[in-house]
Amino acid sequence: MSRPTSLPVVVDRRPEADLMTDVVIVGSSPGALAAAIACRQAGLEVLVAEASGKLGGRPGAGDGRLWLPARTGTDDDYATARDYFDRVVPDFEACSSAPRRHAFLTGTAGMAAWLGELGVELEPDPSADHYPQLPGSRSGGRVLRPAAVATTAIGRLAEFLPVDPGWDAEGVLDKLGHGARKVGELTLGRRWAVGRVALLVALLAVCQRMQVNIWWQAPVRELVVASGQGESSDARRVAGVVVDRGGRAVRVLAGRGVVLADGGFEADAELRREFLPRPSRPDWTIGTPSKAGVRQLTWASQLGLRLGGMGYAWWRPGLWAPGVPVQDARRALALPHGFVVDSTGQRFADEACASADFCRALYARFNDLGPQLETWLIVDSEHRRRYRLGEVEAGRLPRAAERSGFVVSARTLPELAWKIKVDAAGLQATAERFEQHAETGQDLDFGRGESPGDKARGDRKRRPNPCLGAVSKPPFFAVRVVPADLGTKGGLLADEHARVLRDDDGAMPGLWAIGSAAASVTGPAVPAPGVALAEAMVFGRAAAASIAAAGWL
Repeated sequence: MSRPTSLPVVVDRRPEADLMTDVVIVGSSPGALAAAIACRQAGLEVLVAEASGKLGGRPGAGDGRLWLPARTGTDDDYATARDYFDRVVPDFEACSSAPRRHAFLTGTAGMAAWLGELGVELEPDPSADHYPQLPGSRSGGRVLRPAAVATTAIGRLAEFLPVDPGWDAEGVLDKLGHGARKVGELTLGRRWAVGRVALLVALLAVCQRMQVNIWWQAPVRELVVASGQGESSDARRVAGVVVDRGGRAVRVLAGRGVVLADGGFEADAELRREFLPRPSRPDWTIGTPSKAGVRQLTWASQLGLRLGGMGYAWWRPGLWAPGVPVQDARRALALPHGFVVDSTGQRFADEACASADFCRALYARFNDLGPQLETWLIVDSEHRRRYRLGEVEAGRLPRAAERSGFVVSARTLPELAWKIKVDAAGLQATAERFEQHAETGQDLDFGRGESPGDKARGDRKRRPNPCLGAVSKPPFFAVRVVPADLGTKGGLLADEHARVLRDDDGAMPGLWAIGSAAASVTGPAVPAPGVALAEAMVFGRAAAASIAAAGWL
């Protein structure tokens, strides 16, 4: 296991301080800011320490949507949501214990109302649960997204926002709203944030009103641990952190606790090989991979803290080529006029299924045919004319896309098969069978486009099946498909109050973990869009409530 070269834990019987506060929150993700706001509501002084020069946590980590089942004021209730959650998420993981499930689903109930009281506006998102065929699921109403907000709401802090990826504007109202914002930017000089950045702006505005102290370019290098009266692990407590600020080590004591909200080890190739299924590479993380969790693993080893969910990631099929950043493939795979094959030229899964399920099918294929296997999305000119390939816009293929090796093109399917080293006869047979499926509107092999979830991910204007269309019009194109991710799901094991647990199952005094620093309550599953962000914010509030109730350390 990779380890930082310096000792990240300072044990001191009577720690000295350069600065004292009530709570230190490590990271500035939406979950971290939710914890900071809830702590301020409890009357606690808070310091948020962000390691990078940008606020908001790791770029690419979600699009701002929140999965909030059993929401107060709707006809959705806890029993229905719990039934669905329990059917999707296996119950054999400590990170998915019954108390944590209960805490999460009761926490989602009031999240929208709490944000509304703070002035953070949410609006309905049309997304459905990932498994709408299961009892307890909903085809809509559980997913919300932040309303667009002007970045002027946070003044100079807007300079430290991450690049705004927004979201795909699929509906007519979304496109009209996007156009109106662009006009406003040009005529009024305002910059509008949408998606995850809009949520950050709204939460940062609340933090400013509540006088939350925020440091950026302030990585936490060490934990300060007070040893108490004895030498046993039971006598130790986390008393603060050592922050690198402006090249100087600043010791900050936290009288009430430290909340770790920034983690993940997806940037560490050695840890990926140790914990994640193979093949797995740091450059298969969509966005900027993090290694914040590497140091936390060392803290866990030195302090006897438990870990959970280390073999899981927020899986997302990706389009990739060596030297080219991996790109989100979920839409490209679900749309008509394309299918995915392995080296035999055969399909092996429903390409429009939920991202985690498709990546599991990819890994099953790797187990069958070897980790050196390459899989390819095959599309024709009709797909190129209508749809994007990752970040490559629809229409004429840019020369750079071919020169980089990201897209391979050919006039015929046999020529394409030769170029990508796929069995030509198998690929031709797959294309012919897929054309028959497209004509009838029914995929007899894998049921693509039959479930409500599949339909939502396809082209809603296409009939009778929004996910099926023949791959028959030359030229043809191929892009590698890999099991990419949005970050790792494993980390410190926390209880329903977000308290970090020790090897003896007791809580480590003074230490809480949420978001990417903690093992996810969803284990290997992903019930719906926006569940990661909702989980981070729910347990951020839970951590604040626990800190307020715990009293002084």
